[in-house]
Amino acid sequence: MIPEKNLLLSTAYFPPLSYCSLLTQSKQLFIEAQETYPKQTYRNRCIILTANGLQNLTVPVKKPNGNHTRTCDVKISYDEDWQNQHQKALLSAYSAAPFFDHYIDFFAPVFEKKHSFLLDLNQEILTLLQQILRMNQLVRFTETFEKRSINCIDARFLIHPKKTQNQLITEPYYQVFSDRFGFQPDLSILDLLFNEGPQAVSYINKMYKINQDRLS
Repeated sequence: MIPEKNLLLSTAYFPPLSYCSLLTQSKQLFIEAQETYPKQTYRNRCIILTANGLQNLTVPVKKPNGNHTRTCDVKISYDEDWQNQHQKALLSAYSAAPFFDHYIDFFAPVFEKKHSFLLDLNQEILTLLQQILRMNQLVRFTETFEKRSINCIDARFLIHPKKTQNQLITEPYYQVFSDRFGFQPDLSILDLLFNEGPQAVSYINKMYKINQDRLS
């Protein structure tokens, strides 16, 4: 197995399992804050499985400097009540999941506070996930942008909702609507937590071991 190293990742809103599996092996995590903010990534969205199939939950954002806005400057828009919408979507999708009641109140602060910046919202989520998944790595934001990092495992561009051909191997686990849609891989960590509960820790560790050759 690859020894614990520093890891460089993009920020993420309730990140997918592949993102969380990388976290299990990191000694120190750097979150990219200085990049030019890209569109249609996990930075401001997550994917869940509902009675109607896959659904994106997207945090609306404002870019003060247009397409030249750095991720650290991206603000959250509250023109629409997206927090309430996301809560209702999670309730509809996972109320029948075995561990929904166990975890949903744990994430209540995410839907109650109004962070100004996307990075701050995602950092609160990451802190909560570290507690649940028993991770204690130090998390820092990058201070400059480097196209290629030589001091970290650079996974900033590895995990992307549009890059399904690079999707890490995900073994099936119980999902509420798998009888309708089959198993859906690499969804938000929320899907695993609500369906598998405490077993999520061992699952993402196993997921890393399965994919370690692809990540080295």
